[in-house]
Amino acid sequence: MAKEIIKIPLLKVASGILVDTPHSDNTTVSENDEALKVMTDFTEVIPLIIKHDATLAQALERMLEHGVRLLMVMDNQSNIGGIITAYDIQSEKPMKYATEHSVQVNDICADMLMTTVEQTPAFDFNSVQKSTVAQVAETMKDLDEPHILVIEDNNGQRIRGIFSSSNINRLLGRPVYQPLHAAHSFADLQNKIGDHIAQ
Repeated sequence: MAKEIIKIPLLKVASGILVDTPHSDNTTVSENDEALKVMTDFTEVIPLIIKHDATLAQALERMLEHGVRLLMVMDNQSNIGGIITAYDIQSEKPMKYATEHSVQVNDICADMLMTTVEQTPAFDFNSVQKSTVAQVAETMKDLDEPHILVIEDNNGQRIRGIFSSSNINRLLGRPVYQPLHAAHSFADLQNKIGDHIAQ
């Protein structure tokens, strides 16, 4: 015999009601704070992933839609094969690749321009837990890298999170490091790739 489902009573909603939003820590992040405060933790935030055969235009559209400058690239075995950034798309890399491989820019896929995970700078999560924001920012500055992966090894490596220079600058409320090749805005990004990629 099927169990009777008790229906949930409705509530009358008052006019002029507010909406709940995620609780935010209004405390200003400082360079001496623990590095975890400025790390994008993939146990809390879903990483943005694109398929390896996505076009550059599709990758750009996803970046613009979510306000990010980096996407994880999934290979054909559903593993993360690398990363592709706004700089990869906005620079001369697409034209250079097209010339060297005799293909049309519109036919270039994400995995053709991505930086493989083996080539991507990465921190060990255990080291990050003992580090400060200043140490992360200084390392990124020395490497001139706008993004650094964070790897956790629990019976196998997994990407635990990522550091982004733009996110660190935002949380600190001032620029501590701006990569030389970083786009100033997404408007710049759209304008710069307009000559290379058919929209």
